[in-house]
Amino acid sequence: MLVYDSSVRQTPVISVLKAVWEKRSLLRLLVARDLTVRYKRSVIGIWWSLLNPLFTTAVMFYVFNTVFKAKLPDGQSFLPYLLSGVLTMTLFNQGLTMAADSIASGAGVLTKVYVRPEIFAFSATISSAINFLFGLIPLTVVLLIFGKHPGIKTPLLIIFMGCMTLFTTGLGLLLAIAYVNFDDSRSLISIFLLALQYMTPVFYPISALGPHTQSVIHLNPLTSYLQIFRDVYGGNAHATLHEWAMMGFTSIFFFVLGFYVFGRKWPKVVAKL
Repeated sequence: MLVYDSSVRQTPVISVLKAVWEKRSLLRLLVARDLTVRYKRSVIGIWWSLLNPLFTTAVMFYVFNTVFKAKLPDGQSFLPYLLSGVLTMTLFNQGLTMAADSIASGAGVLTKVYVRPEIFAFSATISSAINFLFGLIPLTVVLLIFGKHPGIKTPLLIIFMGCMTLFTTGLGLLLAIAYVNFDDSRSLISIFLLALQYMTPVFYPISALGPHTQSVIHLNPLTSYLQIFRDVYGGNAHATLHEWAMMGFTSIFFFVLGFYVFGRKWPKVVAKL
């Protein structure tokens, strides 16, 4: 059995990805563990993952329906627009927090056996993506009720989910360093995620905002992700080429940055686990 040696210099990003790919069977086991252990004693199992976004959607629909319904462009229905936004933010928040916490929660393994720590972050974001797929079921029902359907762009959903997985994995690895080093980081991240949700057009159309506020909202990378998801699944938005480019760039940039910084900091991080 190989024992992890924190004094060994970390390999470049490509080598780390190769190592993760070679351990893909372990990755599958970790994903299965995340999906089964969490709902082990639950009656309805993974369907609990839908309760939070559905409840959030119900409350927001009750509060904001009369405010923003008439302001949606092209006569779009508010409920599909809202639910797609809540599902996207749930995917991001869940994937990010699970990936960030995966390193600390896997300390029992990482301090005894040589396993690439990045694989724990990957398993966390993949399991959150699987939860997201279950969320598409009520969204599809809502679309059909309002006379819509997923549409011919649905296969592009794979690109959206792939970019979101890379994005949340990279950010999660960056936050994992803070989670281990600073006890207050979890509380700070919770506040940041709450603020980010209001800075993302989840329940309001961008067109309802002033010009200056619109420019700020467009700087938020999650706006591009959300617009693309609404476009490819249900046609509740029209994603531009710039938004596709923004999604692709941010996913790759933060993924590489997260892997690089985490690899450099890992020898110090593992000493604190």
